Amino acid sequence: MHSHILPEMDDGSESVEMSVKILNTLKEQGVTKICFTPHYYTHNESMEDFLKRRQHCFEILKPHIPEGIEVCLGAEVYVTDIIMNNKSLHPVCYGHSNYILLEFPYQTTFEGQSYDFLMKIINMYNVRPIMAHIERYDAMIRDPGLLEDLENYGIKFQTNANSYFDRATFRRFKKLIKRGLVHYVGSDVHNLERYQPEHYKEAFDLISKKTDPEVVSGICHYSKKVFDAATK
Repeated sequence: MHSHILPEMDDGSESVEMSVKILNTLKEQGVTKICFTPHYYTHNESMEDFLKRRQHCFEILKPHIPEGIEVCLGAEVYVTDIIMNNKSLHPVCYGHSNYILLEFPYQTTFEGQSYDFLMKIINMYNVRPIMAHIERYDAMIRDPGLLEDLENYGIKFQTNANSYFDRATFRRFKKLIKRGLVHYVGSDVHNLERYQPEHYKEAFDLISKKTDPEVVSGICHYSKKVFDAATK
């Protein structure tokens, strides 16, 4: 659901060789469907230029994608007011779907002006936001009520696999999991050292052990729903 595997695209994989190693590492853990979500910084680059770069990097990698892995293109969209200059956000959604992975400045409170801005994005562009790595926002991770309010508007929440190995963060995750507020787990893998891909399966094993195996089934269901919509 969240990865930086496209070679030489952002601060993730630096080469085709590294990308293939990451893909094989994920495949060894049973991962067969992967979304490529490179950073799209709306204040630094036009959507047209981003899409051209993304396609170029994808074409370089495509012949080397290991057999048995299905992929789709998306983006981790960094939200600034400049995003409203675009006529549509669907080109940076997951594939052919209207699901979009959003990243806000980490100090965002999602109240007042920032809340209104998020609602404006939903209503103007007809997209279904998935909030990336919610553990990075104090406002979100500390207030399940805020997440429940946002979920009423169709917003879903993604967590990073490596964050489950921090005890304090996992305690907060457990509270959110009990309230059905963790919908996706992403590797957020950049390379073989940062956000190691092998943590992905380990995170699911930990969730299953410390909460309920049905939680993992639910997360897989949500992820499959997005991937199927992206690749239909």
